[in-house]
Amino acid sequence: MPRITPREREVLSYVVSGRANKAIAEEMRIGEQAVKAHISRLFLKFRVENRAGLAVAAMSQEIDRRSLAARELERLAEEEHQSALRARAKLLASLVGSDPAVVVDRRAQVLLANPAFQRVFAAALYRDERGLRLPRDATPLVRAAAGKPALLRFKLASGPRRGTWWRARGERVRLAGGRAVAVVIFQATRGPRA
Repeated sequence: MPRITPREREVLSYVVSGRANKAIAEEMRIGEQAVKAHISRLFLKFRVENRAGLAVAAMSQEIDRRSLAARELERLAEEEHQSALRARAKLLASLVGSDPAVVVDRRAQVLLANPAFQRVFAAALYRDERGLRLPRDATPLVRAAAGKPALLRFKLASGPRRGTWWRARGERVRLAGGRAVAVVIFQATRGPRA
C-alpha cells in the first residue's frame, strides 16, 4: 500500500465521493492547482491513470484495511466459551471455500473478507434484478447483514465480472456476549428468464 499524507488522504476521500477539483478546493480551502497536484501525486503513488482507477484502488485498500479485523476476531475467540468457538470455526470455515464470502456486522461493516470476495467485488457497483442502480455501499451486504432477505439476487454493474448475476446468502452467527455477525456467501447464478 502506498504511503500517503493526511492531506492526500483527505483529497482521496473527496475523489472517491465523486467531487470535482473545484468543489474539493472550496471544501479544503486550498487552490484548485494544489488539488490537481495532490491528485497527480496520488495517481503516481497508486500507479493509476485516472480518477476511476484511483477510486477503485482506494476502495481495495479500504477492504484490505478492514480485513485486518480478522486478528481481533481471533483474539475474541480466546476469551469466549466453547459454543462461541464452534460458531467462530463455522464462520472461518465458510471463508476458506472458493465462493466469495464476507463477515459483516449489523451496520454492514466488513469485518473479514476472503480473497475471492476481494477479487470479484472490490470494484463492483451493484444492480438489482429490476435494473435499479443501488448505492455504492454494497446494498446486498446491508440487506444480508440485517437478515432481510436471507437470500438476494443481483447483477454486477461494474468490475472484473461485470454483467454476471450473483446470489448472496446471509446467515446470522451469534457470538458469546450476545454479539451477532452475518456470514454472507456469494455464488454465481443465472439471470432472470426473459
